Amino acid sequence: MICRNCNKQIARPLELYNGDWACPLCKKVLNVKSVDVTVTAENDETFKLSELCYLRALKHLGEKFGHTQYDTLLESAVEYCRIAARQGNPKALVRMGYYYEYGYLTADATESIRLAYEYYRAVWSSSPAVEYKSDDPDYADNCRKLRDIAANRYLDIIKRMPESHTGSGDLGYRDEKQKILAKGLSVTDDDMDDALGVDRISHVMGVLQSCFSSDRSPLFGIMRLSEGEFGTLRAVTDGGSKGAAKIVRFAKKITVVLFDVNDGSFKTIKTADNCNAVDGDRAYYLYFFNENGDHGISKRACAKIGKVLRKSDVFGEYARVKRLIEEMGRSVCISDYIFGEDDVLMYKSRFESYEHATDDLINSVINNVPKTGDRS
Repeated sequence: MICRNCNKQIARPLELYNGDWACPLCKKVLNVKSVDVTVTAENDETFKLSELCYLRALKHLGEKFGHTQYDTLLESAVEYCRIAARQGNPKALVRMGYYYEYGYLTADATESIRLAYEYYRAVWSSSPAVEYKSDDPDYADNCRKLRDIAANRYLDIIKRMPESHTGSGDLGYRDEKQKILAKGLSVTDDDMDDALGVDRISHVMGVLQSCFSSDRSPLFGIMRLSEGEFGTLRAVTDGGSKGAAKIVRFAKKITVVLFDVNDGSFKTIKTADNCNAVDGDRAYYLYFFNENGDHGISKRACAKIGKVLRKSDVFGEYARVKRLIEEMGRSVCISDYIFGEDDVLMYKSRFESYEHATDDLINSVINNVPKTGDRS
């Protein structure tokens, strides 16, 4: 991939909390359209692995709670798909749009719809280079079938996107439809694939479980829990003979803190007694910091970031976390902020400390300023 801003070749972009990509060199956000849509033997094999994991995951869809086979296989499916999409595989780009559109990936509703829109547009507006010789009908005639699918999903998003997601209620459906038809693509009214509803408790458990992954483990995050959801969460056991709460097992290796929605007080979860002392019928924000993860930054850097997040100011202890929570409370659609090391690296430079980079990240999220990587 080539960054259109600095014109440098990028082996892997920074992948940010909201699904955006950014150049690790100049720190500018990359549009999905920056990807050169191309089919190669390598990226097609990677996508096939993704689909195999996805189909196997569907066989475990009925499993309840904990980090199930469904969660594990779905994580693998998304990761393989992400790799293939970065390499420009059109099937992977369409599937990533599907994953965002139907809530498989952690992003708030507004960001998910925007990203799905961008992934679909990248495919239908492109002229794919089909280097991989095969009998696959999807690759025939300049990937015509795939581009038709992407175009129709793109238009479907425009048709049903609410005003709260667009700021105006009209994204120019007629104009976009004409652009698609001008490319010789077909517009149909076919129904979309069935959406997959992901259980909220399973989702939260899946995020916490991913802290122990050797690949792309999150660094810190905040997840909103509605009334009674923490009570359900702590009822999930680790499957051992003593039936200990799984959340407690997680809390032995990562920091887990509950912030009460009503009064802003917080409780650190470390033991079963801590867990049981929390009123499970109330609403909370669950904050975690992952000291355990296999991150690309040093343990010392992780410790510095964790220290910044715990610091006090006029908001009291965990001031920066509380500011993010306040931002979430003003939104009806944001239920999670999950950050990885790339989100901090987006703001880290040779002259910037990890502490300042973390502050810049949080200010960017709160103020919704362009993520340029420059300090003002």
